[in-house]
Amino acid sequence: MRSFTPQQWGIISACFVLLGLFFGFNFMFGIFIKPLIAEFGWTVSATSAAYTIYMAMVAMCGVLVGGLADRYGARPVILAGTLLAGGSVALAGSVQNLWQFYLLMGVLAGLGRSALQTPVSAYLQRAFTANRGLATGLAGSGSGMGLIFFSPLAGYLIASHGWRWAYLFLGLLFIVLAVPVTLLLRPAAERREEAPGPGKSRAAHEPPDALLPEASLGMGEIVKRRPFWAILGSHTADCLCHSVLILHIVPMAIEAGMNPVQAASLAGVMGAGQFVGRVLIGVLSDRIGAKRALFTALLLQTLPVPLLWGSPTLPAFFVVAAMVGLGLGGHGTMYPLVTREYYGPKRVGLLFGTFTSGASVGMALGGLMGGLLYDLSGNYSLAIGFSFAMGVVSLLFVLLYPGRRAQASPAPARAAQPAG
Repeated sequence: MRSFTPQQWGIISACFVLLGLFFGFNFMFGIFIKPLIAEFGWTVSATSAAYTIYMAMVAMCGVLVGGLADRYGARPVILAGTLLAGGSVALAGSVQNLWQFYLLMGVLAGLGRSALQTPVSAYLQRAFTANRGLATGLAGSGSGMGLIFFSPLAGYLIASHGWRWAYLFLGLLFIVLAVPVTLLLRPAAERREEAPGPGKSRAAHEPPDALLPEASLGMGEIVKRRPFWAILGSHTADCLCHSVLILHIVPMAIEAGMNPVQAASLAGVMGAGQFVGRVLIGVLSDRIGAKRALFTALLLQTLPVPLLWGSPTLPAFFVVAAMVGLGLGGHGTMYPLVTREYYGPKRVGLLFGTFTSGASVGMALGGLMGGLLYDLSGNYSLAIGFSFAMGVVSLLFVLLYPGRRAQASPAPARAAQPAG
């Protein structure tokens, strides 16, 4: 494509690999649930709680790592996260009890993960001005490739060598692949905004391409306005919706009669959908705007969920996995773009880290709720209903986003009244 220079293609490729590794490992929890329960006798909810701890760590650290990436650049933050995340996964093969599993796959893996997604996404938003949606979608499509590759690989390793060797191999593979790629992210490619000079107001210094006028007034004013809470709310509800499926669709399929390797392939189907959705929704956003493209992605994710009620067939599982994957891919592309479009490049790391923290709360609670509702009812019907309801709520939040008509002349540097 003539849209990008060779250097920009290098950035897209590096971020493609990093996001592929990140999402490939992020979505492996569900594949390991049944083997862990079979060996240790843990309940579904107790095993799923590791994922809750994992996402809670991401929620607590998202704002911090976003701010660090804004200040020091993405590369050192990503390197630290890579070593911590990969190392904790490798060591998880040695766990003997539940608290060790929580420490390695909850606390340490979550801390490492928090230092990956937000800095990579912020790096992309600074490195590209034109065709930002396409660049973000192409790089983000690596997340789908990660699922396509790592989910069947994890299923094969568990079936042939056991879950302990699978964790060790996958953790080491993560480090071996991620560290060299991270070193390719050159700090010079990040378009850093200089601090306002003496006598210049923050509003005068703010880049002119932020959709919302409060972007020039600082975080104190941003958090008072309805758009901030609408974005945070949609991201949280959206993740409550799909985290149930990410963590539990493989166990659901096994209970419906699919063999473990076949069931694990559903994560790969979800990854294929993500691959397509990342690029498709990214290109769509360059044409119709971030708000409408995000709504489309969340609609694709939500509509097929009720197909899993009752006695789902094999085709139903694959349709749901593919459609949810499309929505997941679009969701992953759009939230960095929404942040950049509404607030400009200056605080994209801090703000996207904040929104990612809300999303991580949703991921943590959704995975846990799926397990709790299963233990309560003895099947996944309540969990599926919960997932669908949260998808509808996420769509309602997106309808509260301001449209392009909200763009106004730069706001005065005084405090303004909250919108709405």
